[in-house]
Amino acid sequence: MLKVSLVFVTRNEEAGVLSILPQMDLSLFDQVYAVDGHSKDGTCEVFHSFDIPVISQSVPGLGAATLEAREHCKTDAMIFFHPDGNEDFRDLPKFIEYLNLGYDLVIASRMIKGAFNEDDEKIFKVRKWANLGFALIANTLFGARRCRVTDVVQGFRAITCESFDRLHLDQTNCTIDYQMVIRALKARLKIAEFPTHEGHRIAGATNFASIPTGIAEVKMLLREIQLGNSFMREDYRAAVTLQSSQHLSQP
Repeated sequence: MLKVSLVFVTRNEEAGVLSILPQMDLSLFDQVYAVDGHSKDGTCEVFHSFDIPVISQSVPGLGAATLEAREHCKTDAMIFFHPDGNEDFRDLPKFIEYLNLGYDLVIASRMIKGAFNEDDEKIFKVRKWANLGFALIANTLFGARRCRVTDVVQGFRAITCESFDRLHLDQTNCTIDYQMVIRALKARLKIAEFPTHEGHRIAGATNFASIPTGIAEVKMLLREIQLGNSFMREDYRAAVTLQSSQHLSQP
C-alpha cells in the first residue's frame, strides 16, 4: 500500500475550507498539509484550527504551489485538492484505490461518461469545448492508442512522487496541469481517469480568467511541441533542478 499525502491548494478560500473540512476524513492520508498563495482572508487560520500545516508559497502561481507541494511531500504520492466547491471531496478515496492499483497519474475527469461539468448547464459550453480541444491536441500529438486523457486541465488529480520527479515540470503558472498531462503522455506513464461531478464554487470568483488562461495554455503547448522529449535528458533535468531551487529560495 502506498503512503499518500493530501495537499490543499488555496488562495482566499476561507468559505470553502470552513464548509468542506469538517466533512472530510483526513485519517485516510499519511500526510496532510496546505500550500497557500498568501491568502488575505482567514484561510490559513482555518487550517491551523484543524492542526493542518500551512506552507506559504515562495513564488506566486498554481504551478509554483504544485512544485512546492512536492518539496514538502514525505510520502509515495500526492493528491491535489482545491477546496472551493468545484471538486468533490467524496472522490478522494478513489484516487487512493487507483494509486494502489499501480497507476502513476490519476485524474478526476469532468468529460467522460457519468461525469458532470459545470458547463453542461449552459448552451454555449466554451470552457468545456476548449478543454476537449486541448485534450484532442495532446492525445493526437503525444498520446498512444492505449492511453487517452479527456480532462487535461483538471487540477483534481493524484500522482506518484516518482512519476512527478520524472516529468521535471517547470511551469509556475496555471499551465502546469496541462504540462503534467503532456509530459505524462510523452513518458508513457500509466494514467487513469474516473468520472467526477463538478460542483459550483462556494464563494468568490475563480482565480483563473478564461481568455488569459487559454492563451497561456497555447504558449505552453507550443513550447512542449518544440521541446519534444528533451525534458528526459540529463542536461535539461539539471537546468530544471537549478531553476526550481532558485524559484523556491526567493523571499
